[in-house]
Amino acid sequence: MIVIHADMQIKPEKREAFLQTIQSLVVASQAEDGCLRYTLTQDVASTDRFTMIEVWADEAAVERHNASSHFTGFFKVANDFFAMPLKAEKFSAADL
Repeated sequence: MIVIHADMQIKPEKREAFLQTIQSLVVASQAEDGCLRYTLTQDVASTDRFTMIEVWADEAAVERHNASSHFTGFFKVANDFFAMPLKAEKFSAADL
């Protein structure tokens, strides 16, 4: 399994637009073959900080996701939302 944590700090004035825009990315990603989890979480101390927690069956599923139209389409507009660059970390997880 591959686990990805993508941390996003959103401009306060763009928060609502970000939440509306990212919803379609979440729904489409959750329906992808190989997606085991795709969840947007919000920091409890900062309403403008979010982490996308992704769990994929394998690296091939991640590659398909990264090439998908919903993923590439989101990132065509995403930089307008970000107060700082997105920080993503990728982990390999053993099946438990």
